Amino acid sequence: MAKIVLDPGHGGHDPGAIGPKGTKEKDVALKVAKLLLTKLAPTAQVTLTRYRDEFKELWERSRYANDINADLFISIHCNAATNRTAHGTETLVYKLGSRAEKLARKIQAKLVAALVTHNRGVKARPELYVLFRTKMPAVLVELAFISNPVEERKLTDPGYQAKAANAIAEAVAEYLRHS
Repeated sequence: MAKIVLDPGHGGHDPGAIGPKGTKEKDVALKVAKLLLTKLAPTAQVTLTRYRDEFKELWERSRYANDINADLFISIHCNAATNRTAHGTETLVYKLGSRAEKLARKIQAKLVAALVTHNRGVKARPELYVLFRTKMPAVLVELAFISNPVEERKLTDPGYQAKAANAIAEAVAEYLRHS
């Protein structure tokens, strides 16, 4: 049974990005991660880096995954930009050409189809701590832009959150079947 660590971004005194209507990234990330936990739990050993609104250092998040020898690490986030029209979904990895990229491509495709968002693609972001400090395939999912009023509204919708969790769960199941 695969060990999967889900990392709801931010938390506690770190709200992450905040949308025009006041939606906090940390809240959306935790809700989607909990839904994803429920979806993955029947077929994998799944844990979260945080189960409530608390702050965890980046080193704690990656070290936890390493310490339990997780097979996958998935960090859940909402994107933000000063340009309020920026929109879409992207999935980030430490480097292209890795096993993480294979997982990221599956997640990206499923999310874009389920959420009907602009496909911003899979990108290498080697400077992101939770990507370069984890020993297993790790991805950071940017669901949509919380800074965009239209996407912020969608991100607060429980149905939209469920679609995101379902899409990621389907992608993970597909990845595990073929890896």
